[in-house]
Amino acid sequence: MYQVIDTKLAIVAGALQSWPMFPSFEEDHALRKSKWLNYNGSRAIFWDMTNVSAYQPSDARAQRMTYSEYYGENCLKAGIGIMLCGWLLVAALWGGGVSDTEYNQREGYLDKQDEFAQNDLVNGEVVPFLNILDRGFRAKMAAWEHGRQLALQPPQTKSDERFRGSQTVYSASIANDRGGNERGVNLSLTSYLEKMRQEFRGM
Repeated sequence: MYQVIDTKLAIVAGALQSWPMFPSFEEDHALRKSKWLNYNGSRAIFWDMTNVSAYQPSDARAQRMTYSEYYGENCLKAGIGIMLCGWLLVAALWGGGVSDTEYNQREGYLDKQDEFAQNDLVNGEVVPFLNILDRGFRAKMAAWEHGRQLALQPPQTKSDERFRGSQTVYSASIANDRGGNERGVNLSLTSYLEKMRQEFRGM
């Protein structure tokens, strides 16, 4: 009986590992809803960050590496990406002390996106990823340096300034499009926590 279960688990694990990190340009467009017509021709992906709470380490250096002022706790952080066809992916967990900007620049998913786009040509041309992010990232230069990818974000203002009319509309439009990404983040976090609970029960 155990051999049958182990064999089935090995098949499932092999299938999961064989999946690509991203859907092809053709698959992405074929599975999109009509609400995303304004993104036709682009390889758009929404990126956000989420945290997984962690215990407070006794080591001072580990405390600094895992403490996030934004979340107000020791935690781990991961990037969550979702494409317009509904494809969901999770980048590596890092210590909560890393900024969103540094994570975006160093985690490696921009390199993976560039490599994928270089191999998934559209009519013989490279279509770079369009990274749609919130204001917490300083991402435009990093995206451009990794295969001339694009980044779409709400405009930045100084703390004592307000958006102008056009900036307000632009910012609200991006926020509205990014709304579905929150559900993707929650789904990924719930899945991770449930996996941890199952592993804990098996100890």
